[in-house]
Amino acid sequence: NERGRRMLDTAVASGRVEILQRGGVGGRELPSTGDRRSITVKTVQGDSMVKTLLEPDFVAGNQGAPPFVANILADVIARTLPTGLEFARYSIDYHYIRNQLFCDDRMGTRATRHVPSYARAICEPYAEDVEALKNPP
Repeated sequence: NERGRRMLDTAVASGRVEILQRGGVGGRELPSTGDRRSITVKTVQGDSMVKTLLEPDFVAGNQGAPPFVANILADVIARTLPTGLEFARYSIDYHYIRNQLFCDDRMGTRATRHVPSYARAICEPYAEDVEALKNPP
């Protein structure tokens, strides 16, 4: 809106905010590697909250892996995840899908009215994968 535009223009003029056009500082490209789509689906599949919603018999564990195993897993996962902007997109996609599943579980068909259109747009490319999670073969 107009007020927001004035606030942004004032912040830019005072040097408190820098708007990056097509890249990072000085026009450099922001780092981004990898493909988030497959890892997003795998993360949703492995999420204990999602399993609790979709699998009636699932009981989340109360203790994680031993620290040395957790450190090895964290290192392997960090090497396989997308980086930069693609990691940010992965994180956003994953959390929106998980939240959509939660809303669907708790609200049923009413969830459609309460989930913003931008959130539905983020979840749309994963619709088939989400349906497969909800209705396993």
